[in-house]
Amino acid sequence: METRIRTKNMELTGHLEDYIREKLRKVEKFISEAVEEEAVEMEIEVEKITQGQNKGDVYRIEAQIFCPGVSIRAEDASTTPKEAVSEVRYELERQIKEYKSKQATLKRKGAREAKKIREEKNL
Repeated sequence: METRIRTKNMELTGHLEDYIREKLRKVEKFISEAVEEEAVEMEIEVEKITQGQNKGDVYRIEAQIFCPGVSIRAEDASTTPKEAVSEVRYELERQIKEYKSKQATLKRKGAREAKKIREEKNL
């Protein structure tokens, strides 16, 4: 999976970039189970929302995963970039699990319909 990280209003340090890549690498496991193709891209945007503010939601992280046929997006604002990355990771995992569940349901539905058609032809 190709991962691109962009920043706005701040400079990305090596430590923060490593942390982001490490945390969001865990999402790759869920994606590989849900999508069979390798044409998956992830874009991550790290932004410092305000310039002079030190309290409240100062950092915003947005991650978007582009898979064949579906796009998954999560966003969070928090006081530290690490907190925001963790929340984005959990949201992405939740959405990927939901997508996998939906795909499994559609497969079962198709199998039921095929079975019904076969039974009708045999009668």
